[in-house]
Amino acid sequence: MKKTVVVLAVSSFGVLAADALAHNVLTSMYAPAGYTQDLEMRVTHGCKGSPVKEVRMQIPAEITRVTVGMARDWQVETKMKKLPKPIPGEGGNMITEVVEQITWKNPKSMIPAMDVFEGFKFRVTLPDTPGKILFFKTINVCEKGDDKYIDMPTEALSASTPGLGDKLWKFMSATPGPAPFLVLEKPSRPQYPFTPPAPAKAAAR
Repeated sequence: MKKTVVVLAVSSFGVLAADALAHNVLTSMYAPAGYTQDLEMRVTHGCKGSPVKEVRMQIPAEITRVTVGMARDWQVETKMKKLPKPIPGEGGNMITEVVEQITWKNPKSMIPAMDVFEGFKFRVTLPDTPGKILFFKTINVCEKGDDKYIDMPTEALSASTPGLGDKLWKFMSATPGPAPFLVLEKPSRPQYPFTPPAPAKAAAR
């Protein structure tokens, strides 16, 4: 009898885990703060039996550099947002606007409603704020209806929040449309094994 109970418990946990991960999720939920990181948003199903024809993802305000990966089967659009004031970028250039939203649409073939998944790749420069949790709100637009993964936790969370694992599990499993998230970790080393030279200063005239 004990053995049966254990098997059932493990089986139930597997079902719950599958349900929680059936939402839109990032394939990696941890990343080093301050790194330039390749990420992938995974879409795992359609909208109540209807295939997915468009995916929209909102970029967290803390991210100021975004590059979209090549997507041969999708038309990709980026929506830009003006910054209140310019911020320093690479090479001494000033950044005046940033990517606010990425949209993948008009696919050669839609994502079937079930039994397959598709990943959407993009690269970001993450803020140097270890412990912060970033949320990437997404919407799947289907032939019929849509699925919104835009819900946020009911309390502010960070890597130092007591019981974070349980709270994130509850957020993913009990929230109708949990926004995909990324936990920023303190890097154990610099991202690159070399130090790029500082930008050259413009000569005085």
